[in-house]
Amino acid sequence: MWIRLSAGLLFILGGMFCGFNMADKLKQGVIFCTEAEKLLNICESEIRSNNSDVYSIVRRLKKENINMRISFERLPECYSPEVDFHQQWNSSFRSISGIDADELDIMLSLGSMLGTTDTEGQLKGISHIRAKVEQLYRKRQSEYEKKGRLYRSIGVLSGAAVGVMII
Repeated sequence: MWIRLSAGLLFILGGMFCGFNMADKLKQGVIFCTEAEKLLNICESEIRSNNSDVYSIVRRLKKENINMRISFERLPECYSPEVDFHQQWNSSFRSISGIDADELDIMLSLGSMLGTTDTEGQLKGISHIRAKVEQLYRKRQSEYEKKGRLYRSIGVLSGAAVGVMII
């Protein structure tokens, strides 16, 4: 009897864990968008106020606390003919596991735009990317609000159903 009760309780907890884990994955998309906005603000302020190049922006990003599951430490801080900044940027973001295609597209477009035009061109590019991030944020927030609660509920209920069947 105690074994069945313990197994039922474990299935309830397992279902609950799965549901909360799936909801947390949706929350990561929302967090990514807020961190991307922070990244864009840093890039914009560096370009607007200091007319910074990509290497100055990288030095600033290394000092900031940006939670994007990427190590900005791999990006070069100064020009070197052997190292291509844009290639390093792309490989850094492509190495992130579990990044969504929309998120990857936004970050790759930012990396390919930085340092390629004059100040006004970069600021316009950042503005265009910011609009994409805001649109993605609304989408991710909506998904989290709708599906997050559903995943948590289904996880608990399915775990409880299996737990009751075992008992």
